[in-house]
Amino acid sequence: MSDITGGFVAMMARVWHRFALPADDAEPLAGMLAPMDDAGELVAEALRFDMEPSDFDRALEELAPPADET
Repeated sequence: MSDITGGFVAMMARVWHRFALPADDAEPLAGMLAPMDDAGELVAEALRFDMEPSDFDRALEELAPPADET
């Protein structure tokens, strides 16, 4: 389950975008972002993705279509 909360969304808006999110908007936005966060976590687990760049490169190679050997 997603850990995205209204407080987190408001903080990210403030820090990343220098925008003060109206208090009534934070929770609905968190609710909209939660399914994407959950889906990303599922995909990351299936890809055995880690924070290391080599793991990212390995995951991309595994997803790439096979090269023509002709």
